[in-house]
Amino acid sequence: MKDNPFLIGGVSRWLLLFGGGVLLTVVLLFLNIPFWAVFVIVMVVYMASTMGWPVYIIYVTKDMKKIDAFLTKNRTNAIFAYGYAISHESDEKIIETIETILQTYKQAKVQAIYGANLAVWQQDAEALHRIAIHLPTADYVNYYTASALLMEGNMERAQTLQTSIKKPWMKHALQASIAKESGDQTAYRREVELATSNARGVQYYVLVSLFQREDQVSPIIQ
Repeated sequence: MKDNPFLIGGVSRWLLLFGGGVLLTVVLLFLNIPFWAVFVIVMVVYMASTMGWPVYIIYVTKDMKKIDAFLTKNRTNAIFAYGYAISHESDEKIIETIETILQTYKQAKVQAIYGANLAVWQQDAEALHRIAIHLPTADYVNYYTASALLMEGNMERAQTLQTSIKKPWMKHALQASIAKESGDQTAYRREVELATSNARGVQYYVLVSLFQREDQVSPIIQ
């Protein structure tokens, strides 16, 4: 236990939550608040305390160390293992984590998005074209179709699709890929900055990690 900071931190958090819940209950009862209301208040505070931190890490923060610690602790979950692998593992290990996701989560959206990510890592333009038409929104379709076109060297058509993408980080990540493919390092650095500045949480972590790896196409995390 002494050598496991995550276990120590987890025990400390649960003891703090338990102690805080007891104290809050005593205070509310002392104020003559009805028991049913006390129960509701304590449950709301408990849920906010336990769910708030993961939501903050996954969707809000830009603190790479906090996100990395969260992914390290939770990489038994295949999707978090994927984010962790992008920062720490080889391409082969990343592909392995995507295959685990596809075997574990059978929802159509997950299958489409991570199937597209698998095609990106395998540089399989044909598969990416085939999968892209089944993606859930126009931004996803355009992003991954443009990614397939880039693999084929069709920058003009990829650029046309890029202008149709509305989500800022996705638009700029794709433009960074186009700029890199065309050899424009100034535009590439500018678009990398714009892409990362418009992303948060795990998606931010993944983008930063990918650009550090100098990969040309940035997969989407959902």
